[in-house]
Amino acid sequence: MQIHPTSLEFENLPSVYALLDSIVFMWFIILVTVGIISWVAAKVWHIHSIPKHLAKEKGLAQAKLIFWMCILGLVWKPLWVLAVLAIVTDWDKVQTWFKGAQS
Repeated sequence: MQIHPTSLEFENLPSVYALLDSIVFMWFIILVTVGIISWVAAKVWHIHSIPKHLAKEKGLAQAKLIFWMCILGLVWKPLWVLAVLAIVTDWDKVQTWFKGAQS
């Protein structure tokens, strides 16, 4: 097997290499990364707080329960889903149905 000779040497680097290897560029990359992570975390927090705000607006008795389910839902997602279901459930009808089922 024959390897063809080349005139490229290690010193023949692209002109943008000096910028990519600079401290300023690395700090730029770090700041952009931290900014993106912060933005995503803020959006996730906003989405997870929607049920809490809806429970307060509706004046639901279980608003504190929904708040804690939303907070714990950041770690275990099924709790957040249960918080959403707790908001859309008509608890008066559930209570009437439950009382009727026990009689």
